[in-house]
Amino acid sequence: MNYESGVIEVAKDVYAWINENCATNSGFIVGEEGVIVIDTLMTPTLAGSLRNVVRDVTSKPIRYIINTHFHGDHVYGNQYFLPAPIIGHENCRFDLDTKWESNFGRYWAREALRPELSRIKKTLPDVTFRDHMSLWFGNREIQLSYHGRAHSNSDILLYLPDDKVLFVGDLAVNKTIPAFPDGHISNWIQVLEQVKNVDADTIVPGHGPVGGRSEFNEARDLLILLDGQIREAFDTGISVDTAPSQIDVKSFSAFANQDRIPQIVEMAYKAYSGELE
Repeated sequence: MNYESGVIEVAKDVYAWINENCATNSGFIVGEEGVIVIDTLMTPTLAGSLRNVVRDVTSKPIRYIINTHFHGDHVYGNQYFLPAPIIGHENCRFDLDTKWESNFGRYWAREALRPELSRIKKTLPDVTFRDHMSLWFGNREIQLSYHGRAHSNSDILLYLPDDKVLFVGDLAVNKTIPAFPDGHISNWIQVLEQVKNVDADTIVPGHGPVGGRSEFNEARDLLILLDGQIREAFDTGISVDTAPSQIDVKSFSAFANQDRIPQIVEMAYKAYSGELE
């Protein structure tokens, strides 16, 4: 899938680092006193590349790290940005700590990653919040907010009100079927209904190209479509193994990662059955 990748300045001194093939994105904000990095990626190589990307833009020191949620492809690079304080939701710290083995195991299953993953050390957020947190970075306000379980139980938004830029992590991904290892489809849709009211012109997703309101709505509409079809299958007694073959993603058939549909069905069935927290 072709789209603009690399370093994109989405507002003055605000950058998205967009990776190809719907791989994990990152971002950073340059201020008078230094740099805030948004998500540190997964491997030592990727974390090192991100540091180099920042250095190509500015020689200022990295002052803070922000984790959008606890999944390894967004946070395993944390150790390579120390001693900068790491900010995340309180559930990000808790889940990264208590679910380390299961979370790490999903990535360890990919043998090609093992040489790099073997170098990763658990590095948790040391500054956490529950509902909202505001930072002043020079003259720029940065608003962090948590809206409930969705893609994970630790998803946060990073909003720059003066620039109308919103970093959404994996709450909304563009041009790809979302990953669902911890997703609660019904809650996720409810969270996106809240987020749609944020006054943002530019929305940076955790995967896929930079977009705006239309791309955000597209990501929400995909979840609504899937929820409707999976719920119907569940309510009519179709088995979790059979249901994926009956899902029709319609206008989203060109999206990447169509093979994630069975995982989404499995997690949705658990949600409908009350098996998810």
